[in-house]
Amino acid sequence: MFFSKERKNQIDDELYERCYHRVFTAVNLIVRDPELTKDAVQEGFYKAFCNVQQLREKNKFCAWVIRIAINQAKNMLRKNSRQVLTNEVELSRQIDTSGYNLPDPVSDSVLLKNEVTNVLAELNPADREILVLKYLLDYSTEEIAAILETSTQNVNQRLRRAREKYRIKNTLNKSSESLERCGL
Repeated sequence: MFFSKERKNQIDDELYERCYHRVFTAVNLIVRDPELTKDAVQEGFYKAFCNVQQLREKNKFCAWVIRIAINQAKNMLRKNSRQVLTNEVELSRQIDTSGYNLPDPVSDSVLLKNEVTNVLAELNPADREILVLKYLLDYSTEEIAAILETSTQNVNQRLRRAREKYRIKNTLNKSSESLERCGL
């Protein structure tokens, strides 16, 4: 099917608007670096639009772009030897120097979200990726399989392993917090 250049640009703009937030959120939750995320998402959309004829199932465009952008972010991390923020001290230092003031955590949901984010930050990117797609972005197992280009059985196995690692990290964090409160 051939479209005029104007119509193609209009379609591209509509796809971009429809998918951008989901793609940005998915990549940012995984790599935890907003600048890297912006670059990876931009490059992901560029590659997707240049190669849209390779997409077999047109209704899975957003999932396809997410996969491209995540791969792009991983490549950028490897290439630039940039490190993902992994500890709270480094994150606090960066926030303090930026002049950004965090809101006071006033509800249990804010505290829980902060706790989950901190534990996720300690996981490796592959485990963080699968948990973010499933539990923070609410993708189904089938959608995750399409994004990661793998089988649903593999997704279920990776989810099980990542959940176990999450539980271990979360338990260790709570134990160390208890020791700190006791002055040990």
